[in-house]
Order: sequence, then structure tokens, then C-alpha cells
Amino acid sequence: MHDIVKTSLTRNGNGSINGRGVLRWKLSHEQRVSLATDVALGLVHVEPSMKQAAATVGVRPDEIREELKARAAAGERERQAEYARQGALSIVSAWDHATAEGRAEAIRLIGVANVWDVLAHVVG
Repeated sequence: MHDIVKTSLTRNGNGSINGRGVLRWKLSHEQRVSLATDVALGLVHVEPSMKQAAATVGVRPDEIREELKARAAAGERERQAEYARQGALSIVSAWDHATAEGRAEAIRLIGVANVWDVLAHVVG
């Protein structure tokens, strides 16, 4: 049993099994009981499908989708607010509206070394 789970965990690469795929595995009843026990003990993490998660807590899958959209929108609003606080939006806007020559001149004015320093920091 552990070989099946270990192989699956290696394949997924994230230390968990996909709830949608488990039913497709050709497991014996004993193997399913063993896997369920491992899940119950927290030895194996299951990533449930939206339908499974909804059924577990008694809500509709479309309610989960709406919540996911709302959270994504809130995260995007927060990112945009952070960009605005950092002054990045005005720079991006100016860059988008500049010609190729204008961008090149901006880099010369900022200083190539300064641009390289920022690029090195961003790229890591």
C-alpha cells in the first residue's frame, strides 16, 4: 500500500494525492481501508476536488467557485494597492506610453548601473 502512495506522492511532487484520481486507482478493498486510515491519521494529505470539498462541509460547488473568485479579486486589489503605494504603477504607465527611444533615454537618465542593480535584485 505504501508503495502505491509513495509512487503517487513522487509523481505529484507535492506530498499529497489528488482526491479526484484516487477512485481511479485499482486498489483492493484492503488497500482502500489502509489508504483511508493513512489519510485519517494525517500520514497522507488528500487534495479534494471542489465537489468533494463542498460535500464535506455541506455547501454547493458553485458557492466555492464564487468564494474563490472573490478571494482572487481581493488579492488582485491588494496587489494593485501595494503597487500604488510603492509608486510602481506610475512607472509602469509611463513605460507603457513611452517609445523605444524614450525608454532607452529613461534608462540612460536613471543610469545603466542602477537599472542593472535592480534587475540583479529582481532576478536573484
